Amino acid sequence: MRFWLLISIPFLFSACYQPKEGCLDIEATNYDVSADDQCPMCCQYPKISLQVQHYVVEPAFPDTVFSMKYGTEYQSPFDTNHFFFIDRSRFFISNLKLVRASGEEVGVTDSLWLSLTNGDSVYLENNFSKHDRDIFQPANIGTIKTAGPFSGVKFTLGLTSQLVETLDVEKVTTGHPLAVKSDTLSYDETDGFIPNHLIIRPDTMQGTPQIDFRFKAPRQISLDFSQPFSVERGFNIRLVIALNYSVLFKNIDFKNDNPATMQTKIDSQLTNAFSLLSIKLQ
Repeated sequence: MRFWLLISIPFLFSACYQPKEGCLDIEATNYDVSADDQCPMCCQYPKISLQVQHYVVEPAFPDTVFSMKYGTEYQSPFDTNHFFFIDRSRFFISNLKLVRASGEEVGVTDSLWLSLTNGDSVYLENNFSKHDRDIFQPANIGTIKTAGPFSGVKFTLGLTSQLVETLDVEKVTTGHPLAVKSDTLSYDETDGFIPNHLIIRPDTMQGTPQIDFRFKAPRQISLDFSQPFSVERGFNIRLVIALNYSVLFKNIDFKNDNPATMQTKIDSQLTNAFSLLSIKLQ
């Protein structure tokens, strides 16, 4: 009788064991080392997000960073006795890549078809985000599967000429950054796509008219990390970059420059006005 009990108890424990389902892909954010069986379609993969912080450094306070606010008087970097307003700044960032020291670039794995006005379609990496001082949430760029050290990041400020000139905005999925049909700051029925839109008032005198700058040519921007950053498998990546409007306007003579001259000067500073604030794993 005792012998029967000895062999039956292990058999009973074995019969009660239930294998655990879970994600068994080490690249996933929900990788479960304790799982026995792969669960169907349950793995969640790392995302890369991007946040832009908008700030100014006024000549009177060179060691202080101020968050840029619309409708606020700012000291001209060119003429410290002159003040101006920033009324709106909205732009797109596309083709965001992490860059290794070797020059290898890693983007997102997401892709999509976009319809063009001539009836054709293009298959592109789904790597787009829209930014504004009043858009506070980080933009989810997409899924990224990578690991190892990186030395910097690069992206396009704006959009390719093909998209600006021929994208059929009527057919872009609602909720996508390029769904701009109802966004009058990013799309105009006459002018079309406005990939980088900046509106200022060059003086603080009441009744000063706005100047509307529209930058359509894309700009390639590369930012180096202060030291190599190592990405680990299974972690989300959050990038925070800054746009310094004091750099953007540093050569502008608001009293004497005409709008065309101002636009040329601003355009020449677009690539210098961005800097990297942080990159983190989450």
